[in-house]
Amino acid sequence: MSEEEKLLQDYDKLLERVYKKIPPKSGTSDLQLPEPQLIRVGTQSIIKNFRDISQKLKRDPTLVSRYLLKELASAGSYEEVSGQLVLNVKVSRKVIEQLLDIFVKSYVKCPTCGSIDTRIEHRGKIWILRCEACGAEQPVKAF
Repeated sequence: MSEEEKLLQDYDKLLERVYKKIPPKSGTSDLQLPEPQLIRVGTQSIIKNFRDISQKLKRDPTLVSRYLLKELASAGSYEEVSGQLVLNVKVSRKVIEQLLDIFVKSYVKCPTCGSIDTRIEHRGKIWILRCEACGAEQPVKAF
């Protein structure tokens, strides 16, 4: 056996070992969010299934509500008991869906591998999006 063949065998063994240590990809790149159930009462808009949407995103509802309130430049509140988000502005379902899509692209989906199996960590003044599938870390804009 030549030196080159031996190196290739060692390389193959090391490659197999690396693939065994990599955790299986649990999140898919395709995320199907439930359609927001929007009710308008006067000048307020209420998202009735907000807790379900946040759970599907694997994010804390207060974090998602803070993002939506900032993007809509509106006041509002998340009601933990009912799981609803009350917005003090008239808004359409389409606008909410667009904002949630932007949230997914910016704060849920891994920019490296496309997995949705991620979490947001707060390190000092920096927010980091950490992927559980590939281990990549990406700073994200604070909100």
